[in-house]
Amino acid sequence: MKKMIAMLVVIAVVIGACGSSKPYYKTKKGKKKQKYYNDIQFGGKSASQMKRP
Repeated sequence: MKKMIAMLVVIAVVIGACGSSKPYYKTKKGKKKQKYYNDIQFGGKSASQMKRP
C-alpha cells in the first residue's frame, strides 16, 4: 500500500513538472532573441552588424 501511494506521488510530481510549459524568454530560442535585441538596444551595435537569431 505504501509503495502504491509513493508511486502515485512520484507520478503526480513528474506530471506536474512536465505539464506546464516554459515562458518564452526561458527557452533557448527566446534567450537568443533577447540577447540579440539587448545588444542592439544597449550594446551600441547596429542591427546590420548583428547576426539575426
